[in-house]
Amino acid sequence: MLPFLLKLTICWGFFALLYGLVLRRETFFRANRAYLIGTVALGILLALPVDWPAVWRVEYVLPASVLPAVTIGMEQAANSAEHRGWLICFWMVYGIGTGLALLRMMWGLFRIIRMVSKGKVERLADGCILIETDEAQVPFSFFKWLFVPQKYIASDEEHVLHAMLAHERAHAHDWHSIDVLLVEMMCVVFWFHPLAHWYRRAIRTVHEYLADAEASRLTDKKQYGLLLIRQAQSGVSLAFVNHFFQSPLKQRLIMLTRNASPALRAWKYGLFLPVFVFLFLLACQKTDQELADNKITDQAVPSRPETGTDVHDLFDLEQAPQFPGGKDALVHFLSENIRYPETARRDSAQGTIIVGFVIDENGKITDVGKTEGAHPAWRQDFMNEAIRAIERMPDWTPGRKNGKPVKVTFSLPIHFKLR
Repeated sequence: MLPFLLKLTICWGFFALLYGLVLRRETFFRANRAYLIGTVALGILLALPVDWPAVWRVEYVLPASVLPAVTIGMEQAANSAEHRGWLICFWMVYGIGTGLALLRMMWGLFRIIRMVSKGKVERLADGCILIETDEAQVPFSFFKWLFVPQKYIASDEEHVLHAMLAHERAHAHDWHSIDVLLVEMMCVVFWFHPLAHWYRRAIRTVHEYLADAEASRLTDKKQYGLLLIRQAQSGVSLAFVNHFFQSPLKQRLIMLTRNASPALRAWKYGLFLPVFVFLFLLACQKTDQELADNKITDQAVPSRPETGTDVHDLFDLEQAPQFPGGKDALVHFLSENIRYPETARRDSAQGTIIVGFVIDENGKITDVGKTEGAHPAWRQDFMNEAIRAIERMPDWTPGRKNGKPVKVTFSLPIHFKLR
């Protein structure tokens, strides 16, 4: 969880920095909208625990008959219990925060539905639906629904209502509510992350720039700006819809009166490419432990069996053997059942061993012992403890070749480390 959040923060941070320093003041509003929505999703993808080089690798890679490396510590049992306690507390706090954020969102949706059911509905020529209601303080839109308080309908200032409806129609026609729902769901999941809320504000602000630009074409920009200033103090009743009187007012007025950015400035969006390449390479980096595991597993790959033998490896199977519950369950089982040897603890010894074993046609563990070419410096107490735990494994689902269950050989790297 922590590596994911760290990578997510780095990715979102770099994307946000590029936007704030280079792109935010340009009037390419649609490009900015696409950039913000795209980098939200891209940051999450790059932060996922995925081996991206393997995902994009074109050639077929044969599976190795090596299981995930397991690390065993001297204080593993105590640390595991303490870790579980902190983990439970973390998920409780996270669950409460997520629940409150979700309730806030659901309450807003409920209020919208209630306004639709109680308001006066009028279908407009462009496909939008005008809803007159007294429950809203200010005009706002949600998908094709345009909510307008009765006081604005009854007002003598026709140009005010005309400008408001033009603004909200721009939101509806551009489907801004889809963006809003997506970023609101993101803020439900990442309610604790400040950059998630920054993205929400930035996307909503770009929505307002787009709607202001569209509405100001139908009226005088100066009059439109004065309307924004006059109504800036109106109350905002719902948290995740597109309001006409939406902050930040100062930035909206600046962008409303700013000259259109020259087309040549679009080169700035090309800066996204080196930032993305840097973050992609960063996401592909492996930790020292992962590099060590790779080195161990490279050494541990057993040689292919000779022709005619009844023991196979994964290279020529139709279906690989499966531990009950998968690889994660296997690592959990070994972590719970392997104990740091007392003799090794007294000697302050650490080390890595590789244990070989066979899964027979019935899924049972057989032939547990050292792999071929085992290192002479491996401690026997480490090996004995690993063999003891492996022999206690439950039955696997056997591997199959040509539709029949067969014997399969495996190697398992185990790190013994003092903590």
